[in-house]
Amino acid sequence: MSGSRQMVADPEILFAGRRTNRDRSGLVLFARAKWTKQAVWGSRGMCRRLSSAIKNFVPLRSAGLLRKVSEMRSSTWAFLGLTGVGVAVVVMILLRPDSASNVLPVGEPSNESLGSLKSESQSSPAAQPSVSDPAATSINLPPVEDKIKLVEATPHVAAAVVPLKFPTWPTPKLALVATGEQLGYFEPCGCTANQLGGMSRRASLFEKIRSLGWDVRGIDVGSVSRRTGAQAKLKFETTLEALRELKYVALGLGPEELKFEAGYLLSQHLSDSDEPLKFLGANLTFFGAKDFGTPLSSAIFEVNGIKVGVTSVMSDSIRKTVIPDMTLEETANAEMLWTDPSEALTTVLQEFADASVTVRILLAQTTLEESKKLAADFPTLTLIVRANGFGEGSDNAEMVGGVQLIEVGKKGKAAGVIGLYPDDAENPVRFELVPLSGELFSDSERMTQLMQGYQDRLKSEAIAKNDGTEPHPSGAIYVGAAKCGECHTKAYAIWKNTPHAHAFESLDPSFQRKGFERLQGVNKTFDPECIACHVTGWDPEEYLRYESGFVNEEFAADDAEKLLQGLLAGNQCENCHGPGNRHVEYIEADNKVAAINEVKVTLLQAEQICNKCHDGDNSPGFKFEKYWEDVKHYGTD
Repeated sequence: MSGSRQMVADPEILFAGRRTNRDRSGLVLFARAKWTKQAVWGSRGMCRRLSSAIKNFVPLRSAGLLRKVSEMRSSTWAFLGLTGVGVAVVVMILLRPDSASNVLPVGEPSNESLGSLKSESQSSPAAQPSVSDPAATSINLPPVEDKIKLVEATPHVAAAVVPLKFPTWPTPKLALVATGEQLGYFEPCGCTANQLGGMSRRASLFEKIRSLGWDVRGIDVGSVSRRTGAQAKLKFETTLEALRELKYVALGLGPEELKFEAGYLLSQHLSDSDEPLKFLGANLTFFGAKDFGTPLSSAIFEVNGIKVGVTSVMSDSIRKTVIPDMTLEETANAEMLWTDPSEALTTVLQEFADASVTVRILLAQTTLEESKKLAADFPTLTLIVRANGFGEGSDNAEMVGGVQLIEVGKKGKAAGVIGLYPDDAENPVRFELVPLSGELFSDSERMTQLMQGYQDRLKSEAIAKNDGTEPHPSGAIYVGAAKCGECHTKAYAIWKNTPHAHAFESLDPSFQRKGFERLQGVNKTFDPECIACHVTGWDPEEYLRYESGFVNEEFAADDAEKLLQGLLAGNQCENCHGPGNRHVEYIEADNKVAAINEVKVTLLQAEQICNKCHDGDNSPGFKFEKYWEDVKHYGTD
């Protein structure tokens, strides 16, 4: 009875009527579990009390009587236990939610709920069904066209847009846009819809600031590129063109830039602009001298009577990732040299003082603790823009003494807007971290043109063909899904009805599909960083083509290579099971054991393979167990 009173008084149950059907259902299920637990434990408690009473009030004078009491106690335990279970069952029936509570509200589908129902109605993927059971070896998947319609029919609920703060500021003497660690993401981070970032949206941010009548310049802490090789250089050059058009005045050289050759960086530093984009590195030297003009120790410019000085340093901990420790002999012949950042910064700040620079900015390739130490050691700095911060950046500028410490995040997802008010003693610097979302900023036509030019260069220079190939680690070669389908007809039919089969087509803007709007009419079918996950025979993490892997028909060296686009377009069987020529040879030799072992993939291995493309950037909602249900297939017919 006490358990009943406790459950009735439970505020979760009392307020259940005010909740949605889905919430009420969950609370009733919670009540069931709680009642069951109380009923069982209540029965056990009653049994203990009765047993104790028997022990205390019945004189146990003989072994026979003791056996009788023991038998009575066992019977009592069994009877009361069954009684408790019966009470729990009755309560569960009485508290069963009505049918309406089991129906999800229209327009609010719960993926987790659907997934749990699906897992209950289907066998576990880990348990391989009998091949002789047709129902177990096939999945009734809708055609890919129906899947596309289903995606398009799903309403997109945009996240609440937080109003921007900087448009409400007083007009500053100068506005700065601070960015850093773009890491090659000229476009929004990842290839799904609703991702943050992109140079196109950044350009729209500059346009928004200029529409307020403000003067604005850009500064970047560095690492705009990622990787090396021909494509990385093309993207670096495209990014530099964009930064110059947006009126960036300073680029700190980060560890990613230093992966390029010093001579290449020298060639990219040349500019005829009145306010050129200057490569900075106060404690970096190329070819043993600063006389070459790259990198510079600082950049000084003046706007509306306010003189701004920008410098950049790299700490020893960051330096070690790209410039190794050297002997004196190695130092004499090194292309790039590093010196102590504190010594270099002391020299630069003295130059700023001599030039009457009022706003002193440090672009710091440092850790957080190293940045704080620099702020404490050099209190005449106005602010520090730091790399190696959190992925999303921080909207709160940390004060270290009188120096503001700013983090703008990674991958170009956000940009920091800085307002300079030298006449405002109480608030001379204002800061807002602005997320570069599609809800806040439209695409810039000019940046789209630059991206198209970049893609055109990838095609004209045949980067996908000429940037190197390697043999597959297994030594086998690719044969294409059509060959697999000769024996695996059911598995092949399943694959043909999945988006994997159309992955290469999705890189063409003429392939209309919900979520691919941000292609902006730019064809990506010649971009190695894109096709690596959309074709067969590439390493998706290194953007590397394996020998016998997919190659664009336009780049084919002979008739045999021309067939590869048709054979290996899309994400096919061999991306998971490995190149199939040896599997085919074993089958033809009637060596079934070797044939199976050649291409066998466990579910754990499959999940690891899937994660190479379905990573946090490109597929943030990916759950292997859920996605596997749409593509699972087993064995031969």
